[in-house]
Amino acid sequence: MIDSLGYDSVLVYSVDPAVAVYKAIFSYVGPGKGDYVFDQFNAQGRVYRWVEPVGGVSVGDYAPVSVLITPKRQQLFTAGATYRFSDRLKVTSELGMSGYDLNTFSRVDSYDDRGYSMRTKVEHSKPFGRDTIPKWSWNNTAEIETLDPHFRPIEQYRAVEFDRDWNTRDQGFSGTQLFSTVSTSLAHLQYGQFTLDGQQYRVGNDFEGYRAHTTANWNRKGLRIVMDASALQSEAVNANIFLRHRIDISQQLGKVRIGYKADQEDNRFRQGDSLLTFRSYSFFDYQGYAAIGDTSGNELLVSYRERLDKRSDSTNLKDAAMARTISASWSMNQFKNQRLLVVANYRTLEILDTTIMTGQPESTTNGRIDHEIKLWKSAVTLSTFYEVGAGLEQKREFIYLKVNDGQGVYTWNDYNGDGIKDLNEFEIAAYADQASYIRVFTPSNEYIRTYSNEYNQSLMIRPERIWSNVTGIKKLLARFSTQSRFRIQRKTNEFDGFNAYNPFVGRIEDNRLLSTSSNMRHTLFFNRISTVFGMDYTFEDLRAKTLLATGFDGRSDQSHEVSFRLNIKKEWSILGSYERGLKTSFVDYTTGRDYRLNYWIVKPSFVYQPTTSLRFSLDTRFSRKHNAIQFGGEVATIRDIGFTTKYNQSQKGSLQGQFNYILIGYDGDSNTPLGFELLEALKPGKNLVWSIGYQRNVSKNLQLSIQYNGRQSEGSKTIHAGGMEVKAFF
Repeated sequence: MIDSLGYDSVLVYSVDPAVAVYKAIFSYVGPGKGDYVFDQFNAQGRVYRWVEPVGGVSVGDYAPVSVLITPKRQQLFTAGATYRFSDRLKVTSELGMSGYDLNTFSRVDSYDDRGYSMRTKVEHSKPFGRDTIPKWSWNNTAEIETLDPHFRPIEQYRAVEFDRDWNTRDQGFSGTQLFSTVSTSLAHLQYGQFTLDGQQYRVGNDFEGYRAHTTANWNRKGLRIVMDASALQSEAVNANIFLRHRIDISQQLGKVRIGYKADQEDNRFRQGDSLLTFRSYSFFDYQGYAAIGDTSGNELLVSYRERLDKRSDSTNLKDAAMARTISASWSMNQFKNQRLLVVANYRTLEILDTTIMTGQPESTTNGRIDHEIKLWKSAVTLSTFYEVGAGLEQKREFIYLKVNDGQGVYTWNDYNGDGIKDLNEFEIAAYADQASYIRVFTPSNEYIRTYSNEYNQSLMIRPERIWSNVTGIKKLLARFSTQSRFRIQRKTNEFDGFNAYNPFVGRIEDNRLLSTSSNMRHTLFFNRISTVFGMDYTFEDLRAKTLLATGFDGRSDQSHEVSFRLNIKKEWSILGSYERGLKTSFVDYTTGRDYRLNYWIVKPSFVYQPTTSLRFSLDTRFSRKHNAIQFGGEVATIRDIGFTTKYNQSQKGSLQGQFNYILIGYDGDSNTPLGFELLEALKPGKNLVWSIGYQRNVSKNLQLSIQYNGRQSEGSKTIHAGGMEVKAFF
């Protein structure tokens, strides 16, 4: 806090411990209501800068204040009655009183804590027709509702679009509300109904409007009509006329259905006799379609759609943009063992007047394929999902927030020793006591054009479902099974033909690839259900790239693994695995985080289980990690031997303990992001890691967990960490 330009008590950001003695929390207070503006972004969050007032008037939008949250109380009391004069006429009335105290600690301005409401509704129904049970009915309703300015309902009881229907959303109108409706409808038991409403709505002296509203839902002899239309005339700050309608008309002709849809809004706000405010707009969205078949079997649907948008130029609504869309879809549901859905759309956007609408003309394609099939008693199960599209990708910023030790995900390592939490100094914590930070993504105001595709695929082959009791070569093949899963999401910033929609094209390092998230895993099993011997081979490919406001963060991990299990006797078994892979990191928002690691891991284990409740295991691990020469050429070797025991008490709890001796050889700098990755958050030389955990079911719905962890690295102090957790199940 320093004196700047004659102004006292000005906060200035600093990381120097000698002068940084205050910690401030800034809140957005609105344009011209603060003396600070957003200046920069770092790992700790947003940094704000003081700006000098102009002529004694503040020009910032942030202030070093924290809005206090007061204790509040909200109550609602209602009482109602219904009186039925006959089976055709009834009256319903309801009274309500609300209590809303913004601060229960204060008695100041308590006059507005209570509010009142009243609603009365009269309903009349008159059936008619020649049948014994009349199929026609004429229904009439009259309703009036009033709310005083201080009435606060606990939940929204009006229609979701009530404030949009009356153009009162976010307008801040205040005063006593009076809402009345007169409605009449003609209904048929089989075909549907038509409704006509006349409505009036008033809010104090700020707003008064009148609205006509009609709906229809009719279905007879293949002709279906669904309609919702309204006309509003209101007076507030500006005079307003709001016309809107939605309609869907279709005719069934055998297996063919032909239809027309329209959605139109014309919303004009006039200022004076000739001016049209910029809130005014209009659009007309219409569509023609034809469908063959029905949704329970096979259906083909094709449509053509146009949308014309208009914007105000202060005197008239002028054509601003035109969008045209061609769509087709095909669904197949007639077979019990498979389903298929194919959707394709092509859309063009034309900007008709750049003076009233920003944007660029564009042509976009999007589509989706969703297929699932099960064959031979589900011995083969295949599901496929593929989707392509185009749009805008929002760039994201992220910050690291300090939380209680052990409750976070990330740890901070001050690699350069300057005491500043830089973005490249946070790593995923390997141990619970290190997890003191969480990463929070915050949206930015920057967007970038993207072409996206998503591909999900799963394939399971289980021959034992049909060959469980056969002999010969089929019996041998029945011992094998496979499971494959793909999940790929990919976005690029450049349209390069077919490659823009190919999910398998592009490396993490490709500058055109904005973001990707892929998980490919294939496993071949042998003797999967055998209790004596089994083997499996797994190939896994993980890739991720995230678009940030300051660059990219990309990672990949590709591995091959072979594992086996052998039960020598009932109590003794041997487990083993060999894994070989390549792990890479490609980051351009900071330095020192790029690497390319080739690695292999061997993990043999010996297990002794004398009873179902007691288990002992001797676990070993040998691994070698080698960074590529162009990124430094560092090499780490890890030799790990450990002992694990677990004791289970049926329906009561379990006790588990583990101890590991880890010897690490490393020829690089351990105080770097790469060193943290290679050393697995430990130190070169001898390392000891141990843990004890106890879990107890206190009751059917209550579980107690106690955990203790410790580790000791060569040349470092011993670290002890413990925690207790109680879980309640509802």
